[in-house]
Amino acid sequence: MGRRWLWIGLFVSLALNVFIVGGLVGAGLAGVKLRPPPPEQRTRGGMGMAIHDLPPAQQAAWRSGNRAFMEANGPRTREARQLSSEAIRRFGDEPFARDAILGDLKQARTLEYETRLAMDQRVVDFAAALPPEQRVQVARALVRPGLGRRGPGRRGPGGHMPDR
Repeated sequence: MGRRWLWIGLFVSLALNVFIVGGLVGAGLAGVKLRPPPPEQRTRGGMGMAIHDLPPAQQAAWRSGNRAFMEANGPRTREARQLSSEAIRRFGDEPFARDAILGDLKQARTLEYETRLAMDQRVVDFAAALPPEQRVQVARALVRPGLGRRGPGRRGPGGHMPDR
């Protein structure tokens, strides 16, 4: 190997290192996190975030029903996911079973809807047992961007949660 190839290799290695280091520094300056957040932050959303500021007794009251809710609704959620996955996997089948696939997807959405309705009932029942100021606190957390039904960056009418 001649000197010319050593210089070319050295230049390529140097350029690659500068590119990698520059990318890491740029990501750090842009605020990109290279590590996933801790598990407690990853899983907290929806009602988990909404009850975060409630007194410990109310937090415990909400959490005490989680196991029973999952036992009652978990199988339905799993069935919906399985139906959806199986229906989508059949897209490549010949002949294409359009009506059967649509039927399975409709059944999956119905199961998802029933589970969501059960969760809505649970949230409303929980809120009904709270004092008014804590109900408002939960409502504000549920309409916070990124949580609840409104999704990221969207709020209720007027762009804010009305005061009572």
